[in-house]
Formats: sequence, C-alpha cells, structure tokens
Amino acid sequence: MNSNEAPSFQVREYDPRDFPQLCAIDRACFAEGIAYTPDEVALGLAQPGAFVLVAEAQGQVAGFVLAYQRRQVGHIVTIDILAEFRRQGIGLRLMQLAEQRIAQRGATRIVLEVSVRNQGAIRFYEGLGYAPRRLLPRYYSDGTDAYLMQKTLS
Repeated sequence: MNSNEAPSFQVREYDPRDFPQLCAIDRACFAEGIAYTPDEVALGLAQPGAFVLVAEAQGQVAGFVLAYQRRQVGHIVTIDILAEFRRQGIGLRLMQLAEQRIAQRGATRIVLEVSVRNQGAIRFYEGLGYAPRRLLPRYYSDGTDAYLMQKTLS
C-alpha cells in the first residue's frame, strides 16, 4: 500500500469484549478531564437506545462512535479515532453510519458536545452540517467549555 492510499477498514457492532479497548482509546484521544472514565463509558453504553460502532483497521480497533437516541433527538456521545488512523475516512464513515441509524429510528436532529479548544473536531463537525447552538461553560471536569452543536436531519 502506498502512503497516499487509505488503509482498508471495517465497521462492526460493539461487542462487550471491546470495552477495555474503548476506554483505552478514549484516554488516548482526549486529555485527562475531558476523557471519559470507564464508569462514564459504561453509563453511556447503558443509555436507552445506545449503540457503538467499532472500526477495525490493520487487525486492531482503530476507533469507535458511541451514540444514543431519545425520541426525536440523537446524541453523539463521543467519536474516538486513534491518531495513527485519523484523516483516512474512518471518522467520516462512523459518523455517517451513526447518523443513518439515528435517522432510521425517527430522529429529526442530532446533537453533540465538543471542546472549544478542539478546532479540528469543530471543523470536522461543521463539514458534516453541524452548527454551534450554544456555549456550555465549564462542561468538562477540567473546567473547559464546550459547544453544543446540532445538525437537523432531512
């Protein structure tokens, strides 16, 4: 494979055996105070309507998206892609599949939170049609503010 070629990857449903890897990936992707604790990941998984899509590349878990839907609102809890697999279409595909599942369940909009410091993620979400709706002061346990972003589904 040449350096300009994206690695192949597969997306599959979450398996409970993935839990330790998901927690480790979240800690690798986010700073302390923003990364979820294992208890917080478990709480996200326990939400009614929660689902996780896992991306595998080169024989390992490369990333995942955790989301749920309540009534007509979907919520992207987190999308985590290991640094060595970023900018290869994995995050885009996970978001597309999560949005599709949420829409099929009858949601009319999707929300997510993102650190005001994470400009790369903000641009990524804006490129997918999300727009900042409001500032969430001191949203993260380290005191960092977040934006609540929203996308209206057609």
